[in-house]
Amino acid sequence: MRGLSIWPAVLGLALAMFVVALVQPTPHSLSFGSAIVVIICLIGWVVEAREVAGPPLEEGEEEAEEPAPGPSYWPVFLALGIVGIAAGLVYDWGSGMAVVAVPLAIGSAAVWAAAVRAEQAALIPVTAEGVVARPIRAAGGGLLMPVPRPTLAAQAAGGAAIAIERVDQIEVSRRGLLRVAFWAGLGATLAGSVGVLFDMLWPRGIVGFGSVINVGTVSEFAPGTKTQVSEGRFWLVNLTEEQGGPGFLALWWKCPHLGCTVPWRPDFTFVDPSSGAARQGWYRCPCHGSTYTDAGVLVFGPAPRSMDRMEVTIDPSSKRIAVNTGKVSKGTLDNAKFAVKA
Repeated sequence: MRGLSIWPAVLGLALAMFVVALVQPTPHSLSFGSAIVVIICLIGWVVEAREVAGPPLEEGEEEAEEPAPGPSYWPVFLALGIVGIAAGLVYDWGSGMAVVAVPLAIGSAAVWAAAVRAEQAALIPVTAEGVVARPIRAAGGGLLMPVPRPTLAAQAAGGAAIAIERVDQIEVSRRGLLRVAFWAGLGATLAGSVGVLFDMLWPRGIVGFGSVINVGTVSEFAPGTKTQVSEGRFWLVNLTEEQGGPGFLALWWKCPHLGCTVPWRPDFTFVDPSSGAARQGWYRCPCHGSTYTDAGVLVFGPAPRSMDRMEVTIDPSSKRIAVNTGKVSKGTLDNAKFAVKA
């Protein structure tokens, strides 16, 4: 029987998935388990479609509208599998595959048991009233009607009997089956698209730029120094009182004009608008010449504002400096007043 060869394999696979999920939790395991379900559904759907389509038409033969066995549930489970893949990408649950393995094991065991019962019931002759009929034997010991289905089928194949079997059918056309499959497939596609979009927008496990970066302790940065932190794309500035401090600023190195990377130019001389005297040491954009003070305040160039700031926090006990590169404030002429004191 085909059910006995398919569903035990699915049951064994589900139990193996459950054991793996408990013994060795794996990142995004829910996606892996759902991918296995998707593969099973695709195979089952293809096999079912081939059975519904039947043998190929002979030359000159026209396809007739025949009732199908019923709507297919494979697209529904396929859609659930795609949703599970998207959910597994969003939620990094190490034992998430068990969520897929348990219903898969229960479902395959139930289908297997139902197939076994149906096969056993087919061996027992039953009257139209649902009563088990005892075989009638002839005087010579021959088996008369009713007889078990396998025996009747064998006799019919040999020409010794004519077997007429009544099969109840659900009147569902192929067109209706295709309609259900189409909408189920469309729903699965939309669910997968929403899952991918949600996965893209959902922040998780962010490292580097966009995350909180620990740059060191206060004692590691002398007053007046500018330290370039490539991981976070910012300049960490320890302002002195003459520069508007004291305190620490994290200046995003992207020029507000067109996004060029702004370097610190200790050798560049420019007239300080506040004093009218020329001095060395400015942030100078290499693209269009926008010039900024130690605190990132715009003094010259086409940039629309001063250099943007990132959130700086200093732990009171350990004096460790953390910069949240995901929280950026637009630069202003009073950048220096936002310096965080140690």
